[in-house]
Parts: sequence; structure tokens; C-alpha cells
Amino acid sequence: MANTFTANLNLAIPDPGDLNWENEYSDLSNAVDDLGNLLCFNVTVHDAAVDGTVFFDGFIPQETISVRAIGIFALIPPTGQDLMVDIVKNSTVQSNEGILTDGSQFEKTSLGTTITFSNSDRLGLKFTQVGSTNAGDKLVVTIYFQKEAIAAA
Repeated sequence: MANTFTANLNLAIPDPGDLNWENEYSDLSNAVDDLGNLLCFNVTVHDAAVDGTVFFDGFIPQETISVRAIGIFALIPPTGQDLMVDIVKNSTVQSNEGILTDGSQFEKTSLGTTITFSNSDRLGLKFTQVGSTNAGDKLVVTIYFQKEAIAAA
């Protein structure tokens, strides 16, 4: 029978009927697995957003990570149209944007496709659209990621 695995850290789950697992380790494994979703880092942009600008290009992970979501906070929200931030992987835009809706101060976008980075990849961020009346200013962009705890075989 094929193993099943936890959602975040890829921990193997024994077959039903394994009493040691059910009685001793199941709750611990679920709690540890939840920790796999708690990692993030912030990038602060002090000036107004400028369409087409790569405003950050320098995060190199120490191990394999999967970027899953982008959060955007603007002290001065974009107006006229949505503000969009895309992930840049090794100088290539990924076309998988985080969105801050026109007039909103904060929004978190789950990416349609997870973007994986190894320790030889460089992660950057680019404005792909800004507000037309007010671009959006004094921004904090949060990148939500998880580590690959056990490399897939």
C-alpha cells in the first residue's frame, strides 16, 4: 500500500490500525506539520510603487522552499486600479501576482501555482501594475513560504 503524507512537511503517515501512531504521535505530527506554513519574510518599500520596477532582488534560500502566497500592505493604498506584485526567479518574472485591490490597505493572495526555489535560485519582486490615480505608497510586501522538510525521492 502506498504511503500518504502530511500536507505541509511531507511526513509519512502509517496505515490505519498502527496504535503507536494513533495514540502517541498523530497529534504531534499534525502540530509539527502545521509549522510548515508559518514562514515568511517582509520587504519594505518606502517610496511610491513604480510600474515595471524590480524593487527587490536578493533573497537566496539556504534550502529548498516553496512560495505559496504574497501579502501586500500599503499605508497609502493604490487608487484607480489594483496594485500587483510578481515573483521574480533568477531574473524571470513568474506571472503569478499578488494583488492589492484598488482602495484596500491589505490583501493576501494565495498563488495559483507554487513557485519552488533551491539554494542556487534568487528571489526578487517586481511591480507589474500600480494604481492609476495613486500608485500605492509606503508598502510592506510579505512572502509566505514553506521549507521542503524531506526531499521528494
